[in-house]
Amino acid sequence: MLEAEIVWQQCLALIKEMDVVSEVEFNTWLKTLQPRVQDGYLEIVASNHLTYDFVSKKYWAKILPVLETLTGDAPVKLIASSVKPKINLSQNTTLVKDSPEQDTNNYKKEVVIDKSKSANNKQRQDKQILQHLHESTKLSKEFTFDNFVLGSSNQLAVAIGKHVTEHVGHVDHNPLFIYGNVGLGKTHLMQAIGNEIHKNNPNAKIRYLHANEYVKDVVKASMSGGFDAFKKYYDNLDLLLFDDIQFIAGDKTKSQEEFFYTFNHMLEKGKQVIMTCDTYPKNIGKLNDRLVSRFASGLTVEIQPPVFEMRVAILKRKAMQGSKIDLDDEVAHFIAHNIKSNVRELEGALKKVLYHAKFSRVGLTIGVAKEALMDIIAGDSRNLLIEDIQKAVCDFYKDVKFADLISKKRTQQIVRPRQIAMTLCKDLTQYSLPAIGTAFGGRDHTTVIHAQKTINELRKSDDKVERDYKLLLQMLQN
Repeated sequence: MLEAEIVWQQCLALIKEMDVVSEVEFNTWLKTLQPRVQDGYLEIVASNHLTYDFVSKKYWAKILPVLETLTGDAPVKLIASSVKPKINLSQNTTLVKDSPEQDTNNYKKEVVIDKSKSANNKQRQDKQILQHLHESTKLSKEFTFDNFVLGSSNQLAVAIGKHVTEHVGHVDHNPLFIYGNVGLGKTHLMQAIGNEIHKNNPNAKIRYLHANEYVKDVVKASMSGGFDAFKKYYDNLDLLLFDDIQFIAGDKTKSQEEFFYTFNHMLEKGKQVIMTCDTYPKNIGKLNDRLVSRFASGLTVEIQPPVFEMRVAILKRKAMQGSKIDLDDEVAHFIAHNIKSNVRELEGALKKVLYHAKFSRVGLTIGVAKEALMDIIAGDSRNLLIEDIQKAVCDFYKDVKFADLISKKRTQQIVRPRQIAMTLCKDLTQYSLPAIGTAFGGRDHTTVIHAQKTINELRKSDDKVERDYKLLLQMLQN
């Protein structure tokens, strides 16, 4: 089974990182072991008794805790492949295998049990699995629409999210696929939808989970023979919130198969599915084509990095919510100007500034903020010069030469790339407005301000300007 192989490979990687076994012994003994699922156990199979004896005596005590951490409560054991269990063909018996640690002869002991007891054990296992899955909706009460900062970069996604809460399961937005880079609020928005639906209908069966949790649930159900309970639980949901769907891509074939079954069944019954991802569905590598097709058939919406005004609003709200501090505009503008990528980094920068201010004699000032973020600013602006941006713009617009950017020419073919270059310099470097203007043929700082305002407005209405700017931004940041 492929999922057992994934768990085992994760275990091997962790053992290697722990540096508790030499490279030679790792390759000679541990890499020869093979995983399999048998009768509810994850069995690690040694190819012969020599390997079994060596691994069980020297390494099993180190391996077992790692496997148990990865698999949760699923039982694990080490066996030798030459073991041949005896089978009693009596009509009312079934075979139970003991752990190898209890069997010095390396042979499984045969235990006769009544079938009714076996059925009771199966029911008990199913009940435990359902109890694990039913713990709660897993929603964080902190993630609501009320404390979600709205801006131009996310207003469409938020509007769609609120619409979903009023028309749960409607074919026009089912599934809903929210994508964007890390730290932009995808999880917050998805859980805000879940919390609003739960508030409107407390009896709705809702489950939020990360893709990694789903993979673990699949592995656990496989090992315990509890797929009936597993499928029953997901089949009965009214709303499934699935975070970071990209993590089931790759070699997790069984997880993809089970999710496709769950996903299809919920859509057929008109139950709402919402997913988040770090990229557009078709860009997810090694994902089953059937899933990609179904994802794309729903409604997809992107959350983009926050613009300056939104970053300031986020900082002010976070400072008030977390520390009851009315953040000074100058400090908020400084942080927002220097931290542009995502909300998570903004929060981290704010915490750092507030921490420095707490132990500073002068309190929360622009000077303290600059000192606190010195290393971050130095790292983000490393080696990026105005001429680097000018060269990138010239390379991007083949008909524009460096001499054109700094010339007095005002043809549309030259003006727009020049304005984009100035805006990029303002957004990506620490140069002052006069310095940027000087680098573009001795222009005044007001020209730079005008260029930035023009480009920011055009990005909202002109798809080509928006596409060109984002491509150049990506090139320069990478």
